[in-house]
Amino acid sequence: MSLSTIVVGYDLSESSDHALARATALALQHKTKLVLVHAQANDEMQPDGNDNAMLQILGEVSGAMRTEEAIRLADKLAAIEAQGVTTELVSRVGPADELLAAIAVEHTADLIVVGTHSHTGLSRFLLGSVVASTIRHATCDVLVVRGSGAEPFKSPLIATDFSPQSSKAIAHAARLSVPDAKLTVVHAWQLPAGSWGATLLGQARFPWSTVRDAVIAGAQTAANKLIAEHAAAGRTIEVELVQGAAADVITQAADQAGHDLIAVGAHGHRGMRRLLLGSVAENTVRHSTCTVLVVHGDPAPAQR
Repeated sequence: MSLSTIVVGYDLSESSDHALARATALALQHKTKLVLVHAQANDEMQPDGNDNAMLQILGEVSGAMRTEEAIRLADKLAAIEAQGVTTELVSRVGPADELLAAIAVEHTADLIVVGTHSHTGLSRFLLGSVVASTIRHATCDVLVVRGSGAEPFKSPLIATDFSPQSSKAIAHAARLSVPDAKLTVVHAWQLPAGSWGATLLGQARFPWSTVRDAVIAGAQTAANKLIAEHAAAGRTIEVELVQGAAADVITQAADQAGHDLIAVGAHGHRGMRRLLLGSVAENTVRHSTCTVLVVHGDPAPAQR
């Protein structure tokens, strides 16, 4: 399963250089088109007052910046095309997150690649940042790049809640990885709400351990079904069952085993626009120290 079109956000920063390097490597790997998106600042807003001298200076600064941006974008585009990648530059005025999502739909892309400026995963980025908003607006997968590596992923960790969306995350993580990559799947399980109170009654009066055993048995049955499903598709997966809050389990497992990619499914309607802060996908992106793939599913058809 190959990628069709890749959209990458580029703002001339170091983090977007990392994202562009990763996107270029994926475009080469999948022999596909790369759409480089540059969001231009809106220069039409002017300060209050009638200081013509100030307006003239601001106009000159803005013009010089646009010229410098154009030169650097052209150089970057030429360097990518020299590697044999078919590339298109889209430079428009508007918010970066909305442009990335819209252009992905226009080009029927199945992956958006973005970088992050954070030095500790994404634990400090605010809700409403370009990365968070892009994930929420997008209707296709979003790859949040952490670090400067561009080689194919070799050790992906895929989160599952045994839903169709999380099963799709396994397939989508596999296509970004080397063919023989070990696919590790983790499921975070927790006891039903209220079952903690049973421990206060004592094992003799309420055998709460039977609830735990039933939860684990149910998860194992679902895991065996998932393994068989992907074996039929030619993928060998290993499923780990870990007790704990999902985002914590996922990020800790990735750190402990040295995984280079986390893949997690998104369940929000219309991309993740309605997804609340604290969701598994968003918290995983925030706290991960490696690259994260947020899987939305198949690309939306282009609007006419």
